[in-house]
Amino acid sequence: MLWNSIYEFDLCIGLLLLIFFGLFSLRNGHVALNHMRFLCQCWLLMITPLEVQDYALCLLTIVLLQNFHSFEALLFLLLGYVGQLYMLHSCNLVSFYICLEAQTLCVVVLCGLLARGASTSFSVEAALKFLLLSAMVSGMALFWFSAMYQRTGSLEMIGQETFWILLVMLFKLGVAPMHLWSVDLYGSIPKSLLLYLSTAPKLSLFTFWASSWHHDYSVGVFILFSMLIGSIGAYGQPALRSLFAYSTINEIGLLLLAVETAGFHTLYQHLGIYIITQLLLWNLTDKRLFLICAVSLAGLPPFAGFFGKAWIFWHAMSVQAFSLLAAALLCTVLSLVYYLRVIRLFWVTPVHIAASFIGAPNPTTLTSACAVALAFTPVMLIKPFII
Repeated sequence: MLWNSIYEFDLCIGLLLLIFFGLFSLRNGHVALNHMRFLCQCWLLMITPLEVQDYALCLLTIVLLQNFHSFEALLFLLLGYVGQLYMLHSCNLVSFYICLEAQTLCVVVLCGLLARGASTSFSVEAALKFLLLSAMVSGMALFWFSAMYQRTGSLEMIGQETFWILLVMLFKLGVAPMHLWSVDLYGSIPKSLLLYLSTAPKLSLFTFWASSWHHDYSVGVFILFSMLIGSIGAYGQPALRSLFAYSTINEIGLLLLAVETAGFHTLYQHLGIYIITQLLLWNLTDKRLFLICAVSLAGLPPFAGFFGKAWIFWHAMSVQAFSLLAAALLCTVLSLVYYLRVIRLFWVTPVHIAASFIGAPNPTTLTSACAVALAFTPVMLIKPFII
Protein backbone atom coordinates (compact mmCIF):
# COMPACT_ATOMS: atom_id res chain seq x y z
CA MET A 1 0.00 0.00 0.00
CA LEU A 2 2.83 2.37 0.89
CA TRP A 3 4.70 1.51 -2.31
CA ASN A 4 1.64 2.34 -4.41
CA SER A 5 1.48 5.79 -2.79
CA ILE A 6 5.18 6.63 -3.24
CA TYR A 7 4.45 8.93 -6.16
CA GLU A 8 1.95 10.97 -4.13
CA PHE A 9 4.43 11.30 -1.25
CA ASP A 10 7.14 12.44 -3.64
CA LEU A 11 4.79 15.01 -5.14
CA CYS A 12 3.81 16.48 -1.77
CA ILE A 13 7.33 16.48 -0.35
CA GLY A 14 8.73 18.17 -3.46
CA LEU A 15 6.08 20.89 -3.32
CA LEU A 16 6.74 21.51 0.39
CA LEU A 17 10.49 21.80 -0.26
CA LEU A 18 9.79 24.35 -3.01
CA ILE A 19 7.64 26.38 -0.63
CA PHE A 20 10.20 26.43 2.20
CA PHE A 21 13.14 27.10 -0.10
CA GLY A 22 11.31 29.88 -1.91
CA LEU A 23 10.11 31.62 1.24
CA PHE A 24 13.49 31.70 2.97
CA SER A 25 15.58 32.37 -0.14
CA LEU A 26 13.43 35.16 -1.56
CA ARG A 27 13.13 36.82 1.84
CA ASN A 28 16.91 36.83 2.36
CA GLY A 29 17.63 37.81 -1.25
CA HIS A 30 19.69 34.72 -2.07
CA VAL A 31 17.79 33.91 -5.28
CA ALA A 32 15.67 35.86 -7.73
CA LEU A 33 12.11 35.12 -8.79
CA ASN A 34 13.32 33.91 -12.19
CA HIS A 35 15.41 31.26 -10.43
CA MET A 36 12.39 30.07 -8.47
CA ARG A 37 10.34 29.95 -11.66
CA PHE A 38 13.05 27.78 -13.23
CA LEU A 39 13.03 25.44 -10.22
CA CYS A 40 9.23 25.14 -10.43
CA GLN A 41 9.47 24.25 -14.10
CA CYS A 42 12.13 21.62 -13.38
CA TRP A 43 9.93 20.19 -10.61
CA LEU A 44 7.05 19.86 -13.06
CA LEU A 45 9.21 17.93 -15.51
CA MET A 46 10.51 15.59 -12.83
CA ILE A 47 7.20 14.63 -11.22
CA THR A 48 5.03 14.26 -14.33
CA PRO A 49 4.03 10.64 -15.12
CA LEU A 50 5.01 9.09 -18.42
CA GLU A 51 1.71 9.60 -20.24
CA VAL A 52 0.94 11.83 -23.19
CA GLN A 53 -1.94 13.76 -21.63
CA ASP A 54 0.08 14.40 -18.47
CA TYR A 55 3.00 15.81 -20.43
CA ALA A 56 0.66 18.02 -22.46
CA LEU A 57 -0.69 19.52 -19.24
CA CYS A 58 2.85 19.81 -17.85
CA LEU A 59 4.17 21.70 -20.89
CA LEU A 60 1.17 24.02 -20.85
CA THR A 61 1.75 24.81 -17.16
CA ILE A 62 5.45 25.47 -17.82
CA VAL A 63 4.48 28.02 -20.47
CA LEU A 64 1.89 29.61 -18.18
CA LEU A 65 4.44 30.03 -15.38
CA GLN A 66 6.22 32.64 -17.50
CA ASN A 67 3.24 34.99 -17.18
CA PHE A 68 3.11 35.08 -13.35
CA HIS A 69 5.42 37.46 -11.49
CA SER A 70 5.05 36.62 -7.81
CA PHE A 71 6.09 33.59 -5.81
CA GLU A 72 2.63 33.16 -4.29
CA ALA A 73 1.06 33.08 -7.77
CA LEU A 74 3.56 30.42 -8.85
CA LEU A 75 2.66 28.27 -5.85
CA PHE A 76 -1.07 28.48 -6.47
CA LEU A 77 -0.51 27.68 -10.12
CA LEU A 78 1.42 24.56 -9.06
CA LEU A 79 -1.36 23.61 -6.63
CA GLY A 80 -3.86 23.98 -9.45
CA TYR A 81 -1.65 21.77 -11.60
CA VAL A 82 -1.63 19.08 -8.90
CA GLY A 83 -5.43 19.12 -8.83
CA GLN A 84 -5.60 18.91 -12.62
CA LEU A 85 -3.04 16.10 -12.75
CA TYR A 86 -4.90 13.97 -10.22
CA MET A 87 -8.23 14.63 -11.90
CA LEU A 88 -6.90 13.10 -15.13
CA HIS A 89 -6.65 9.78 -13.26
CA SER A 90 -9.70 10.06 -10.99
CA CYS A 91 -11.60 6.79 -10.73
CA ASN A 92 -14.15 7.58 -8.01
CA LEU A 93 -16.45 10.41 -7.04
CA VAL A 94 -14.48 11.63 -4.01
CA SER A 95 -11.22 12.17 -5.90
CA PHE A 96 -13.11 13.89 -8.72
CA TYR A 97 -14.78 16.30 -6.28
CA ILE A 98 -11.59 17.12 -4.36
CA CYS A 99 -9.49 17.71 -7.48
CA LEU A 100 -12.16 19.88 -9.07
CA GLU A 101 -12.58 22.06 -5.99
CA ALA A 102 -8.80 22.40 -5.62
CA GLN A 103 -8.69 24.04 -9.04
CA THR A 104 -11.60 26.32 -8.17
CA LEU A 105 -9.94 27.44 -4.94
CA CYS A 106 -6.70 28.28 -6.75
CA VAL A 107 -8.54 30.38 -9.35
CA VAL A 108 -10.44 32.32 -6.69
CA VAL A 109 -7.32 33.03 -4.63
CA LEU A 110 -5.38 34.10 -7.72
CA CYS A 111 -8.17 36.52 -8.65
CA GLY A 112 -7.73 38.33 -5.34
CA LEU A 113 -3.96 37.98 -5.29
CA LEU A 114 -3.33 39.40 -8.77
CA ALA A 115 -5.97 42.16 -8.68
CA ARG A 116 -4.35 45.56 -9.14
CA GLY A 117 -5.45 49.14 -9.57
CA ALA A 118 -8.94 50.29 -10.44
CA SER A 119 -10.10 46.82 -11.51
CA THR A 120 -9.51 45.29 -8.07
CA SER A 121 -13.13 45.50 -6.92
CA PHE A 122 -14.44 44.12 -10.22
CA SER A 123 -11.98 41.22 -10.12
CA VAL A 124 -12.87 40.31 -6.54
CA GLU A 125 -16.60 40.61 -7.29
CA ALA A 126 -16.29 38.30 -10.31
CA ALA A 127 -14.26 35.82 -8.24
CA LEU A 128 -16.91 35.81 -5.50
CA LYS A 129 -19.67 35.20 -8.05
CA PHE A 130 -17.69 32.29 -9.45
CA LEU A 131 -17.02 30.92 -5.95
CA LEU A 132 -20.67 31.10 -4.84
CA LEU A 133 -22.06 29.61 -8.03
CA SER A 134 -19.41 26.91 -8.05
CA ALA A 135 -20.09 26.10 -4.39
CA MET A 136 -23.81 25.77 -5.12
CA VAL A 137 -23.30 23.40 -8.06
CA SER A 138 -20.62 21.38 -6.27
CA GLY A 139 -22.73 21.20 -3.10
CA MET A 140 -25.64 19.71 -5.02
CA ALA A 141 -23.27 17.25 -6.68
CA LEU A 142 -21.78 16.27 -3.31
CA PHE A 143 -25.27 15.69 -1.89
CA TRP A 144 -26.08 13.44 -4.86
CA PHE A 145 -22.80 11.54 -4.45
CA SER A 146 -23.66 10.94 -0.79
CA ALA A 147 -27.11 9.68 -1.72
CA MET A 148 -25.58 7.34 -4.31
CA TYR A 149 -23.14 5.95 -1.74
CA GLN A 150 -25.95 5.41 0.75
CA ARG A 151 -27.98 3.55 -1.86
CA THR A 152 -25.26 1.49 -3.55
CA GLY A 153 -22.36 1.43 -1.08
CA SER A 154 -19.90 2.35 -3.86
CA LEU A 155 -18.17 5.55 -4.96
CA GLU A 156 -16.88 4.18 -8.26
CA MET A 157 -17.90 6.04 -11.41
CA ILE A 158 -18.48 2.88 -13.41
CA GLY A 159 -22.10 1.78 -13.31
CA GLN A 160 -23.30 4.88 -11.45
CA GLU A 161 -25.75 7.57 -12.52
CA THR A 162 -23.37 10.38 -13.42
CA PHE A 163 -25.62 13.24 -14.50
CA TRP A 164 -24.27 15.52 -11.78
CA ILE A 165 -20.70 14.92 -12.95
CA LEU A 166 -21.79 16.09 -16.39
CA LEU A 167 -23.51 19.14 -14.93
CA VAL A 168 -20.50 20.14 -12.83
CA MET A 169 -18.13 19.72 -15.76
CA LEU A 170 -20.32 21.80 -18.04
CA PHE A 171 -20.45 24.55 -15.42
CA LYS A 172 -16.68 24.57 -14.99
CA LEU A 173 -16.23 24.74 -18.77
CA GLY A 174 -18.52 27.77 -18.96
CA VAL A 175 -21.10 26.14 -21.21
CA ALA A 176 -24.28 28.15 -21.86
CA PRO A 177 -26.65 28.75 -20.14
CA MET A 178 -24.18 28.40 -17.21
CA HIS A 179 -21.74 30.90 -18.73
CA LEU A 180 -22.31 34.22 -16.96
CA TRP A 181 -19.46 33.74 -14.49
CA SER A 182 -16.98 33.33 -17.34
CA VAL A 183 -18.02 36.61 -18.99
CA ASP A 184 -17.54 38.47 -15.69
CA LEU A 185 -14.14 36.90 -15.06
CA TYR A 186 -12.88 37.50 -18.59
CA GLY A 187 -13.69 41.19 -18.30
CA SER A 188 -11.98 41.87 -14.98
CA ILE A 189 -9.13 39.50 -14.16
CA PRO A 190 -5.49 40.15 -15.15
CA LYS A 191 -4.20 38.93 -18.48
CA SER A 192 -2.00 36.19 -17.01
CA LEU A 193 -4.89 34.66 -15.07
CA LEU A 194 -7.16 35.01 -18.09
CA LEU A 195 -4.63 33.02 -20.10
CA TYR A 196 -4.57 30.30 -17.42
CA LEU A 197 -8.35 30.13 -17.06
CA SER A 198 -8.93 29.78 -20.81
CA THR A 199 -6.45 26.92 -21.33
CA ALA A 200 -5.38 24.61 -18.47
CA PRO A 201 -8.77 23.85 -16.82
CA LYS A 202 -10.34 23.08 -20.19
CA LEU A 203 -7.51 20.72 -21.12
CA SER A 204 -7.80 18.83 -17.82
CA LEU A 205 -11.61 18.58 -17.95
CA PHE A 206 -11.76 17.35 -21.53
CA THR A 207 -8.90 14.90 -20.91
CA PHE A 208 -10.72 13.50 -17.86
CA TRP A 209 -13.84 13.25 -20.01
CA ALA A 210 -11.93 11.28 -22.64
CA SER A 211 -9.85 8.97 -20.46
CA SER A 212 -11.60 8.34 -17.13
CA TRP A 213 -15.31 9.00 -17.55
CA HIS A 214 -17.99 7.80 -19.94
CA HIS A 215 -21.70 8.56 -20.01
CA ASP A 216 -24.84 7.97 -22.04
CA TYR A 217 -26.26 11.49 -21.85
CA SER A 218 -26.58 13.72 -24.90
CA VAL A 219 -25.23 17.27 -24.73
CA GLY A 220 -27.00 18.48 -27.88
CA VAL A 221 -29.04 21.10 -26.00
CA PHE A 222 -25.92 22.58 -24.41
CA ILE A 223 -24.20 22.62 -27.80
CA LEU A 224 -27.03 24.66 -29.31
CA PHE A 225 -27.17 27.08 -26.37
CA SER A 226 -23.38 27.61 -26.38
CA MET A 227 -23.08 28.22 -30.09
CA LEU A 228 -26.10 30.53 -30.28
CA ILE A 229 -25.23 32.60 -27.21
CA GLY A 230 -21.54 32.65 -28.10
CA SER A 231 -22.19 33.93 -31.61
CA ILE A 232 -25.01 36.40 -30.85
CA GLY A 233 -23.91 37.61 -27.39
CA ALA A 234 -20.68 39.13 -28.73
CA TYR A 235 -22.58 41.73 -30.75
CA GLY A 236 -22.55 45.13 -29.08
CA GLN A 237 -19.75 44.25 -26.64
CA PRO A 238 -17.62 47.38 -26.16
CA ALA A 239 -14.63 45.57 -24.64
CA LEU A 240 -12.37 43.24 -26.58
CA ARG A 241 -12.16 40.83 -23.64
CA SER A 242 -15.94 40.42 -23.50
CA LEU A 243 -15.96 39.71 -27.21
CA PHE A 244 -13.40 36.95 -26.81
CA ALA A 245 -15.30 35.61 -23.77
CA TYR A 246 -18.34 34.95 -25.96
CA SER A 247 -16.03 33.59 -28.64
CA THR A 248 -14.75 31.09 -26.08
CA ILE A 249 -18.32 30.01 -25.29
CA ASN A 250 -18.84 29.40 -29.00
CA GLU A 251 -15.62 27.37 -29.18
CA ILE A 252 -16.70 25.26 -26.20
CA GLY A 253 -19.91 24.48 -28.08
CA LEU A 254 -17.85 23.29 -31.05
CA LEU A 255 -15.68 21.13 -28.77
CA LEU A 256 -18.82 19.56 -27.29
CA LEU A 257 -20.02 18.96 -30.84
CA ALA A 258 -16.78 17.06 -31.46
CA VAL A 259 -17.42 14.95 -28.33
CA GLU A 260 -21.00 14.29 -29.43
CA THR A 261 -20.32 13.35 -33.06
CA ALA A 262 -16.66 13.11 -34.05
CA GLY A 263 -14.89 11.58 -31.08
CA PHE A 264 -11.95 12.56 -28.94
CA HIS A 265 -9.26 12.56 -31.67
CA THR A 266 -11.04 15.42 -33.42
CA LEU A 267 -11.62 17.05 -30.04
CA TYR A 268 -7.90 17.05 -29.25
CA GLN A 269 -7.03 18.43 -32.67
CA HIS A 270 -9.33 21.43 -32.35
CA LEU A 271 -8.57 21.86 -28.64
CA GLY A 272 -4.84 21.96 -29.40
CA ILE A 273 -5.36 24.66 -32.04
CA TYR A 274 -7.56 26.62 -29.64
CA ILE A 275 -5.03 26.46 -26.77
CA ILE A 276 -2.12 27.53 -28.99
CA THR A 277 -4.20 30.40 -30.33
CA GLN A 278 -5.10 31.54 -26.82
CA LEU A 279 -1.47 31.40 -25.70
CA LEU A 280 -0.52 33.63 -28.61
CA LEU A 281 -3.57 35.85 -28.50
CA TRP A 282 -2.76 37.34 -25.10
CA ASN A 283 1.03 37.49 -25.58
CA LEU A 284 1.31 39.54 -28.75
CA THR A 285 1.37 43.29 -29.33
CA ASP A 286 2.12 43.30 -33.04
CA LYS A 287 -1.26 43.92 -34.62
CA ARG A 288 -0.65 41.78 -37.71
CA LEU A 289 0.39 38.73 -35.69
CA PHE A 290 -2.58 39.32 -33.42
CA LEU A 291 -4.74 39.50 -36.51
CA ILE A 292 -3.46 36.10 -37.69
CA CYS A 293 -4.50 34.55 -34.37
CA ALA A 294 -7.94 36.19 -34.50
CA VAL A 295 -8.52 35.06 -38.09
CA SER A 296 -7.48 31.50 -37.20
CA LEU A 297 -9.84 31.55 -34.22
CA ALA A 298 -12.63 32.74 -36.50
CA GLY A 299 -12.10 29.72 -38.73
CA LEU A 300 -11.25 31.48 -41.96
CA PRO A 301 -9.23 29.54 -44.57
CA PRO A 302 -6.40 28.80 -45.02
CA PHE A 303 -5.53 29.02 -41.32
CA ALA A 304 -5.43 26.13 -38.88
CA GLY A 305 -8.67 27.03 -37.12
CA PHE A 306 -10.61 26.53 -40.36
CA PHE A 307 -9.45 22.92 -40.74
CA GLY A 308 -10.15 22.16 -37.06
CA LYS A 309 -13.75 23.30 -37.46
CA ALA A 310 -14.12 21.72 -40.90
CA TRP A 311 -13.14 18.30 -39.58
CA ILE A 312 -15.76 18.59 -36.81
CA PHE A 313 -18.41 19.54 -39.37
CA TRP A 314 -17.34 16.64 -41.59
CA HIS A 315 -17.83 14.11 -38.80
CA ALA A 316 -21.15 15.68 -37.77
CA MET A 317 -22.36 15.19 -41.33
CA SER A 318 -21.05 11.61 -41.45
CA VAL A 319 -23.14 10.64 -38.40
CA GLN A 320 -26.17 12.48 -39.83
CA ALA A 321 -26.39 15.08 -37.05
CA PHE A 322 -27.83 17.56 -39.54
CA SER A 323 -29.64 19.78 -37.02
CA LEU A 324 -26.48 20.36 -34.97
CA LEU A 325 -24.46 20.81 -38.15
CA ALA A 326 -26.88 23.44 -39.51
CA ALA A 327 -26.81 25.34 -36.21
CA ALA A 328 -23.00 25.18 -36.09
CA LEU A 329 -22.64 26.50 -39.65
CA LEU A 330 -25.12 29.31 -38.97
CA CYS A 331 -23.36 30.34 -35.76
CA THR A 332 -19.96 30.22 -37.46
CA VAL A 333 -21.19 32.62 -40.15
CA LEU A 334 -22.69 34.92 -37.49
CA SER A 335 -19.44 34.93 -35.50
CA LEU A 336 -17.48 35.97 -38.58
CA VAL A 337 -19.27 39.32 -38.49
CA TYR A 338 -17.87 40.40 -35.14
CA TYR A 339 -14.47 39.01 -36.05
CA LEU A 340 -14.53 41.46 -38.96
CA ARG A 341 -14.67 44.18 -36.32
CA VAL A 342 -11.45 42.85 -34.80
CA ILE A 343 -9.85 42.66 -38.23
CA ARG A 344 -10.83 46.26 -38.99
CA LEU A 345 -9.61 47.45 -35.58
CA PHE A 346 -6.18 45.85 -35.77
CA TRP A 347 -5.60 46.56 -39.45
CA VAL A 348 -6.47 50.25 -39.35
CA THR A 349 -5.51 51.23 -35.79
CA PRO A 350 -1.85 52.16 -35.16
CA VAL A 351 0.33 49.62 -33.40
CA HIS A 352 0.61 51.43 -30.05
CA ILE A 353 -3.19 51.75 -29.74
CA ALA A 354 -3.73 48.10 -30.64
CA ALA A 355 -1.16 47.13 -28.01
CA SER A 356 -3.10 49.01 -25.35
CA PHE A 357 -6.11 46.82 -26.08
CA ILE A 358 -4.10 43.66 -25.56
CA GLY A 359 -2.03 44.75 -22.60
CA ALA A 360 0.78 42.26 -23.28
CA PRO A 361 4.58 42.46 -23.40
CA ASN A 362 6.53 42.79 -26.62
CA PRO A 363 6.39 39.66 -28.77
CA THR A 364 9.34 37.32 -28.72
CA THR A 365 10.75 35.42 -31.65
CA LEU A 366 9.09 32.22 -30.43
CA THR A 367 5.59 33.68 -30.16
CA SER A 368 5.94 35.42 -33.51
CA ALA A 369 7.06 32.21 -35.17
CA CYS A 370 4.17 30.28 -33.61
CA ALA A 371 1.69 32.89 -34.80
CA VAL A 372 3.00 32.68 -38.34
CA ALA A 373 2.91 28.87 -38.07
CA LEU A 374 -0.87 29.02 -37.75
CA ALA A 375 -0.88 29.78 -41.46
CA PHE A 376 1.20 26.71 -42.34
CA THR A 377 -0.02 23.98 -39.97
CA PRO A 378 -3.09 23.33 -42.16
CA VAL A 379 -0.75 21.47 -44.50
CA MET A 380 -0.54 18.74 -41.83
CA LEU A 381 -4.28 18.89 -41.14
CA ILE A 382 -5.45 18.22 -44.71
CA LYS A 383 -4.44 14.55 -44.42
CA PRO A 384 -7.76 13.33 -42.90
CA PHE A 385 -9.67 14.71 -45.90
CA ILE A 386 -7.31 13.05 -48.37
CA ILE A 387 -7.67 9.68 -46.61
